[in-house]
Amino acid sequence: MPRLHPLTLNVLREVIARLHSCRSLSELLAGIERGARLLLPTTQMAVLLRQPDACLEIVHCAPHTATDSLGALVDDLIDRGHFGQALKQGFVWASAGPDRTCLLSRISTASRIHGLVLWVDPALSPPWHQTLGALTDLIGLGLERLNDDAEAVLLPRPATSARSRPALDIAIPVDRLTGLAHRTHFMRFLQRAILDSAPQLSVATLLLDVDGFHRVNRELSYETGDQILCELAARLNGALQSQSACDSLGVAERDICFARTGADEFGIALARVHHPQRLVELAAQLHSHIAAGFQQQGSRLHLSVSIGIAVASGLAESTSAQDLMRNADAALKRAKQAGRNRHVLYEPSWESSGTHHLRTESLLQEALRQDTFNLHFQPQFELATGRLAGAEVLLRLTLGDGTPLSPASFIPVAESTGQIIEIGEWVLRRACRQLRAWDALGLARIPLAINVSAIELSQPDLSIRLQSILEQEGIGMERLHLEITETAIAHNEGQTIANLKTLRAAGFEIWIDDFGTGYSSLKSIKNYPASGIKLDREFVKDLSEDHGARVVAAAILDLAWNLGYPVVAEGIEDAAQCALLRGQGCDIGQGFHLGHPVDALEFQRLYLSEAT
Repeated sequence: MPRLHPLTLNVLREVIARLHSCRSLSELLAGIERGARLLLPTTQMAVLLRQPDACLEIVHCAPHTATDSLGALVDDLIDRGHFGQALKQGFVWASAGPDRTCLLSRISTASRIHGLVLWVDPALSPPWHQTLGALTDLIGLGLERLNDDAEAVLLPRPATSARSRPALDIAIPVDRLTGLAHRTHFMRFLQRAILDSAPQLSVATLLLDVDGFHRVNRELSYETGDQILCELAARLNGALQSQSACDSLGVAERDICFARTGADEFGIALARVHHPQRLVELAAQLHSHIAAGFQQQGSRLHLSVSIGIAVASGLAESTSAQDLMRNADAALKRAKQAGRNRHVLYEPSWESSGTHHLRTESLLQEALRQDTFNLHFQPQFELATGRLAGAEVLLRLTLGDGTPLSPASFIPVAESTGQIIEIGEWVLRRACRQLRAWDALGLARIPLAINVSAIELSQPDLSIRLQSILEQEGIGMERLHLEITETAIAHNEGQTIANLKTLRAAGFEIWIDDFGTGYSSLKSIKNYPASGIKLDREFVKDLSEDHGARVVAAAILDLAWNLGYPVVAEGIEDAAQCALLRGQGCDIGQGFHLGHPVDALEFQRLYLSEAT
């Protein structure tokens, strides 16, 4: 376990003692700030709480002189997706500059998630998470006590009772680059439009995303990208403020909110729309304002924009801004999938196809909360000797009625929602604890192979998080073999290669999974910092009957042998395949012929007891 600062317990005792005397939000946060400063004198702190419109707002910055820099850092972390990760998994480490590290820690209690705390300090490192996490938890407990001051409570809509809750004194944020409204104000405007809407009128949202904008930043520079975003915002704003646009939809200028809702995404919220059927005409006009291109360094750069449109008419009592945004985002994704540079109107009939995804997302969240995932282990054997060489860890999930849920149905959902990061950490911790339990019984000290997803490989702090978990669980890096597919590497090759090098330097074993079926097998085996390769089952299943399959398998094995890489063959299903691979010099094998995936107790009984 990481060593705590000598003053930690004393500081926590003092903060807890003062907690009950706090009568306001400002007193609570000032007390937490004092505690943090005693431990980390140079630390900076920003507290963000959920508002009634479900958006996060900064309610406290320390020191006050760092308000602007912390605000800019918050925007950067939002754009980089770290806020969503922290809300899902509890905390996220990230870089805040050349010599600064920051920690996003979730403020939550048993009843709700209140928001996040951003801690920034040059000396910040993973061992501090336990202490700063405790301070964060105390904020959550304090908010539960304050009741009327706890404006952080997540509500589906603003309170409508006669007794209004006290509002926090925070200015409406404005996007620093474009001067447009910030997403926070956009969501408030949209929620207010829904609450105030008349039965005969509609509320609408348009989401606009610049197609392939990352190439502008990468190939022309971020400064050029910022200039284009500003010009694009000005053009679209001019189009929306035109009298013809207002007359076409039957809205007044005050009924329109135009905001920058993401790095290269803009949102248009429309209240009191008399003619919702003309929204597609508005989208076409917006396309025409962009078609002329942008003058850059003597040439004209042409960009396209995809637009998703969602309309709410005859609003139900339960309709929220989040519902409308979710629908617009679904339409935007369809526009992208249809070839980009087009607009798509959301159709309610899509709900049936999205039900499975939403239901699975909820099921995964519940499984994490209730700890109902479980691990199975498929044995791997040395083909030459028959000795147990290790096992691959496989995630399993069973429904309440005992029906097993196929990983093929829930893993893609976990990857699309980002839940895969939290699930991956759960798997790693459970695998470590299982190794520790087997070690305590004096059983064979085998390594375990764990799959790492493309989403996890794209996280800059991957190595820090994995090392921190193994240090906390007391397991050496060499006991975990991380399996990486070539497809996952190609997802974000630059960041992935950097992560793999850091992981190898830390002592992890890296295996290229499904070798031979990815984007560039020869490139991967030459350039990636691998420990070995896994021969895909596609090259194993036809070994007995297909001469070509035997030639390919032999070539891969020969290549690996010359490079000094061991090989694990997957999908061995009969004795003939096993004998052929053994004869060709394959090191390790796994598959149903050698052993099916089983739970920990069965694996211990069948394989580990015999191996000791």
